[in-house]
Amino acid sequence: MDFYSYTNCGGHEPNCDYHQVISHDDQILIVLCDGLNGLPSGDEASKIIGDMAIAELLEEKEPSDVCKSVNERFRAMQFDNVNLRRAGATICVLRIRNNKCSWANVGDSRMYHFSSKAMEHHSVDDTMAYRAFERGEYPYEAIREQEDRTGMNICIGQKDTVEPHAEEFDLSPDDGILVCSDGFWENVYEVEMLIDLNKSFSAKDWADKMLLRAIQRSSFRGDNISLITYMKRVG
Repeated sequence: MDFYSYTNCGGHEPNCDYHQVISHDDQILIVLCDGLNGLPSGDEASKIIGDMAIAELLEEKEPSDVCKSVNERFRAMQFDNVNLRRAGATICVLRIRNNKCSWANVGDSRMYHFSSKAMEHHSVDDTMAYRAFERGEYPYEAIREQEDRTGMNICIGQKDTVEPHAEEFDLSPDDGILVCSDGFWENVYEVEMLIDLNKSFSAKDWADKMLLRAIQRSSFRGDNISLITYMKRVG
């Protein structure tokens, strides 16, 4: 199972991105969270939410159910911990097993599936900019260029209930899965992600190529940068 992960605080400290990747019982479990910047305990919230999510994946819960359960548990914690009452985080939850990927997300951290030299699936952003894209106001790649791009409608810890965006699909040889925070995808276009995948021989090679683009454009002056890459190989 070929996967790789990377995170860097970029120009914002502390690093409010948090992720875990676990290879367990012939499956890969992935969680990525991005704590709300500018709010108390964004990094703490991200870690708490991420750790709860990976534990629930290990209990064989579906990614969508994990998102809902973690939100309920974190909301309960907020009543007892004043430092967490305004905190929250995006979440991406994935399970890769038996040539299938199932995923769910809340917020604007993203998941991509590339197959047959095309982007086959992408997650849904909980932002006004994404809603405008759905209405046909501009193309998908232009979301990152909109002034209201960072205005999220919902994330974990901000409302009593959440409705995750969930999907399941088959994986074919040489497919690629990318999970990333907005500090990364705002600096790398989807066509570039696909080009770099087609030139790469491993998950790390793919990540390194994309990170070079992200770092050149951000110069580590922007948001935290995090990503996880997975490549399905023949056999």
